[in-house]
Amino acid sequence: MKLKDILFAIVIYIIFPFSSIFMKYASSTENIIWKIFLFGCSIGVLGVFSILWQMLLKKVDLTKAYLFKSTTIIWNVIYGIILFKENVSLTMIIGMTITTIGIMITIVGGKKAEEK
Repeated sequence: MKLKDILFAIVIYIIFPFSSIFMKYASSTENIIWKIFLFGCSIGVLGVFSILWQMLLKKVDLTKAYLFKSTTIIWNVIYGIILFKENVSLTMIIGMTITTIGIMITIVGGKKAEEK
């Protein structure tokens, strides 16, 4: 994978969790207008994600693109800390570290296989 494709995939999965963020905010409000607005924002994020996903699939194989889905866990934890003041356990940090290392190994391993 080229560096720009990797960065594009990362950006897509930075955007994707905002759908869940809007839904969490929608579930915490009593105002029906805000609920509908936030639900609409969630659907909008999914629409943008779908378009960007198709653009990524034109450039890279599905197996390589789908690898970045696991980064959603990392972004959700980061957003949970920043936006909702959620606590993070040591196990979560270890899990995110293992996920990140796995992605890096797969990308580097894929590059070596392509070179052969």
